[in-house]
Amino acid sequence: MPEPSFDALYAELEEKARRLEQGNLPLEESLRLYEDGAKLVDRLRVILEKAELQVKTLQNRLEEDQFELREVEEAYEADPHPPAPSPGAAGEGE
Repeated sequence: MPEPSFDALYAELEEKARRLEQGNLPLEESLRLYEDGAKLVDRLRVILEKAELQVKTLQNRLEEDQFELREVEEAYEADPHPPAPSPGAAGEGE
């Protein structure tokens, strides 16, 4: 069975918090809801940490790609029309 989504877990947490805020529950049920809510918070935190790591990875990859693109652009701007290879250059040394 797939892991519940962040939104589903968050909705479950909100429902538990809403029930606790009503204040008309027996102590045992209030404690159970609180413990269940704490477990949900831990699961949500793990999901958020994984998402944050993915975002950082994508940001690093984007920065690397932008750096490489700037290098290519600078090389092209420095010499937009490199000399054509001489006719005998292809195949030399083979």
